[in-house]
Amino acid sequence: MLLLNKISENTYQHLNHFDYSTLTFQNKKKIINYDRFNKNKIRLILNAKLYKNLHQSSSKLLHDYIDYKFISRNFWNKFINQYWQETIFISLSNPLSDNYINKLKNKGLLIHKGNDYKNFLIEFSKDLINGKIQVLLNQNNNEKINISLFIKNNNTYIKYIWRKGIYWHIYYIYSKYLLMKNNLSNRSFIFDLKNIVSNSLPIFTVTNQYNKLIMAESAEQILLKKDFLQTLDYWYNSVLLNNRSLKKIYTGLLFINPEDALEYKEYIAFKYIKSNNINYPKFFIGKLNLYSRLFNCSSCDKEFRLIPDLKEVSDLIYKYQYNKNIIFDKYQKYGKNHFQGQPIYIINSIVVKNINTNAKEKVDYFYSVSKNSKIIKYKAIFLNYKTAIVAWNKFREEYSHYKLPQYPLLYVSNLETFLKTSDTKKNNNNSIFIPSTKTYLFIKKYKQTNKQDDIRNILTNKSISIKSFLERVIWSLTSRQPTNW
Repeated sequence: MLLLNKISENTYQHLNHFDYSTLTFQNKKKIINYDRFNKNKIRLILNAKLYKNLHQSSSKLLHDYIDYKFISRNFWNKFINQYWQETIFISLSNPLSDNYINKLKNKGLLIHKGNDYKNFLIEFSKDLINGKIQVLLNQNNNEKINISLFIKNNNTYIKYIWRKGIYWHIYYIYSKYLLMKNNLSNRSFIFDLKNIVSNSLPIFTVTNQYNKLIMAESAEQILLKKDFLQTLDYWYNSVLLNNRSLKKIYTGLLFINPEDALEYKEYIAFKYIKSNNINYPKFFIGKLNLYSRLFNCSSCDKEFRLIPDLKEVSDLIYKYQYNKNIIFDKYQKYGKNHFQGQPIYIINSIVVKNINTNAKEKVDYFYSVSKNSKIIKYKAIFLNYKTAIVAWNKFREEYSHYKLPQYPLLYVSNLETFLKTSDTKKNNNNSIFIPSTKTYLFIKKYKQTNKQDDIRNILTNKSISIKSFLERVIWSLTSRQPTNW
């Protein structure tokens, strides 16, 4: 087709430049070229048929190869897979693999037959949830794969290494040794509040009537622990081996935004208050050191998660991140629709002109607090973009002799990263957190409302305890077995 188009184009361009006699010669030449094109077209069709036959023969050859190259396990393979280790690959289904599986069924060479396959899936699922199976993801886009074996070059699969019996314990003890060795050299996940005013950042959560943190319980772990052997195995892994790769049973939630914590409290009350009126959830306000203590002492079956201010995260993603005055930390994970952690904003230093001296000076933003007749300067960490802008405008008014820009240069990171030991040691200055104005107003209003309800809450708690006491007395008098006081 390319040859025909080129000939037609050349003929059209030069048609007006020839006379009648030349045109006759050109028509003869065009007929010759047209015959040549037909020959090329026939050759192209023959090549297409040849490629089709080659593809069919390759597929037939591949199918014949599968017919005579079935993979079967001998006694030692079965023994190793059952008592030592088994490697499992899961990938996308394709006609070639389906055909191979069907041929294995017809030949009676399947590894798991009948109920054995169902039992295999049950045991595999249990060990996968318990963290006893190592999962490896691989997506190899650059490796060249033989086209006779794979139709596509992109080979995406999930590899499961299922260690069994004593081999799993040997491997885990060795991996535990490597983990401890790595933790000794890198202690970046231990929070250090030495240079931070911990009471400057309120943390909100939900507790019961005994001021104990309400924690969510995993339904999957409850199901697995019904069996005595599974319970014993979990206790061995969690207590003796301290296996932190196990899925957590209990999860405690701590909130930066008080409105999110109130919504969580109302959800718990709506779902569980009808079953037990005594354990009414309570709104609790704590300090930053509460999160630090809970995080550092979390065990293998418990975890505590800090829920960021969802409204602030949304505003940062869709409003602020493209501003020219925003600079993200190089290790911060963020994108056009995601941000990891609770955002924090720090006003960077800036070199500006002093109007009085007409010289350029470096200006550091600081937050001043009067304490014991002294002015203490703190490095301010803002948890809200608008609060940082308001503070900057006030700073501009106080230091009007500097030619400060309208918007500050804001360094953006997340709270968890800032609290790590490696980050706080670099900063010898004292730091103070500045939550949003909305959070301060909420706490002020909550305390005023709480004072009015204190007497009513005390009377309610006393009546509940008296009612519980009388119920125990009546039960002990009417029951044959004594109650446990």
